[in-house]
Amino acid sequence: MAKTLQFLVPVLLLLNALPARADEMVVATSDGSVQVSGPWQAGSGSSGGSSYLYRRSGGGSSTVFWPFPHNLGAGQYQLFTRWSSGPDRTSNATYWVNSDDGTQAVGENQQNNGDTWQSLGTFSFEPGKDQGVTLTDSGSGLVVADSVRWVGPGNAAAAAASPSVAAAASASATAAASPSATASASPSAAAAASASATAAASPSATATPNATAGDPNGVWTVAMQATDLHAGPDAGTDKLATVPQFSYLQILGYQGDWAYVYNPRAHGTAYARSAILGPSDPPPDWVMAPPPAPVASIEEMGRTVGKAPVAFYPVDDKFAYTTSLGHDVPIVVHNQVKAADGSAWYQVDGGYLAAGSVRLPRAPARMLSGRWLDADLQEPAMLTAYDGGRMVMNTLAIKGTIANQTPTGTFSIQRRVQDETMDSGTLGVDPHGPGGYHLEHVLYTQYFTGDGASIHYNYWSSNFGYSGSHGCLGLDLQDSQFLWNWADVGTTVVIRS
Repeated sequence: MAKTLQFLVPVLLLLNALPARADEMVVATSDGSVQVSGPWQAGSGSSGGSSYLYRRSGGGSSTVFWPFPHNLGAGQYQLFTRWSSGPDRTSNATYWVNSDDGTQAVGENQQNNGDTWQSLGTFSFEPGKDQGVTLTDSGSGLVVADSVRWVGPGNAAAAAASPSVAAAASASATAAASPSATASASPSAAAAASASATAAASPSATATPNATAGDPNGVWTVAMQATDLHAGPDAGTDKLATVPQFSYLQILGYQGDWAYVYNPRAHGTAYARSAILGPSDPPPDWVMAPPPAPVASIEEMGRTVGKAPVAFYPVDDKFAYTTSLGHDVPIVVHNQVKAADGSAWYQVDGGYLAAGSVRLPRAPARMLSGRWLDADLQEPAMLTAYDGGRMVMNTLAIKGTIANQTPTGTFSIQRRVQDETMDSGTLGVDPHGPGGYHLEHVLYTQYFTGDGASIHYNYWSSNFGYSGSHGCLGLDLQDSQFLWNWADVGTTVVIRS
């Protein structure tokens, strides 16, 4: 293989790997400095990358604040943000930028331009002054809070080569560059990027003859262990993703001890240490196959079931899986697709989930007015909150056992106790005898029958979606708290089997 790769890397390849600069910083929603107010939910990012936050639009009281990074110096910065787009997203997200220039509102349409850096403008910032960017939940659809990127005046080339590669390769919101990104590029900035890449070109770099990213007949390798992919041929550059052991990568060239590779999982390029790559035959056809056409548009919130492994292509193959989301994780399902073997899969942010790993709400028999709850006991049991005909959230719920079934019918919340002690003695059952119980600090309890059936936080079981209660609907902490703040005495609860 080494003999095959003895040609000079085209300078343009380096545009895909501009290293991180001292005057550039990306702040993801998972960063400890980010301040989140209100019931935002976590969404899954692309393979190997970070997650984002989302919620249905509200009155503007729920916010996400990205502070100006304290380790950046005072000065003028280009400001970028990103989101995962979709027709259910808000068309009028409002970002409030607080800087030395004052407080300014910037509107963005999150239905378009997903997974690429979008410019919010250029502003003057100074550390230590509580400056930064705030996204509110005001809008007309699903509001998505992802990463915010500050690019200083000394990093114009990196800003021009705005990283669609980073979007595809990891959603880690790092500042990797891509020659295909045009959201913020100008002719002069592109020229600066080209000049920067030319200056950085190494005469020792070699490439495959006529190497084309994504060529099934190219030179392929596999990762012999979990492998970090970097924006440049140096461990100090941004890490774009970590691919699992035995992942397929296409060799495009070498620079020193690093291989310049194409990652078919993310449809992007990066650098990997050549010492941990091994020889491989060409990958299976599905690795390079185009995404299957949707058979149905879904665009609906749902929940994961079981381990919920995410694949970058809808095929049940260990090489296709990029991560596992785990049980009862909120997701947004975009489309249903049919795999080559005829099985059903769902397209979500970051890849595909097999149909058995997804629970979508069944349509109610009829929609009610105002705020109301629909509990569908068909396993895995799901509780969905509606405002009229608009879905607000859904979650898996623990339901009653065969001996203590959750009642069906139409009810309303009768009373609420924020921190309840539940004791079967109040129902004439010895708490220490068969079928008895004594539970303290049962938070966010909302009773919908006179004999104790309620919606509440269930901390003693994680069997969400299945039987395990004395007739109540048990939720995790986040969802029970959300419904406590959202519902009230009188809210209708419809329960169906």
